Amino acid sequence: MSATQQSGESALPMLMLFVTGTAPRSQRARTNLVHMLEQLNRTDVQPYEIDLLEQPEQGIKHSVFATPSLLKVSPTGEVSVLYGDLSEEDRLRRFLFDLDPGL
Repeated sequence: MSATQQSGESALPMLMLFVTGTAPRSQRARTNLVHMLEQLNRTDVQPYEIDLLEQPEQGIKHSVFATPSLLKVSPTGEVSVLYGDLSEEDRLRRFLFDLDPGL
């Protein structure tokens, strides 16, 4: 998956989904994120997935202490993190708000 997304001249926030292999919560987070991006008509956004079983140093580098975690880095460098399996639709929609200019 792509680590960066471009939309015209402005860069979209980078999304990184931190998971632990095929754990059930990680699988739900993947599915929930894909579905929400589809609902927001943002199929052009491809989150970068980091499996902490394969790349544990990335958890330390990005200060991620639990999985699944969705990390968003804005073009200005502001970092936000949403922990959990992303099953709370309203919370996920608010977190991804700046990805969808129509909201």
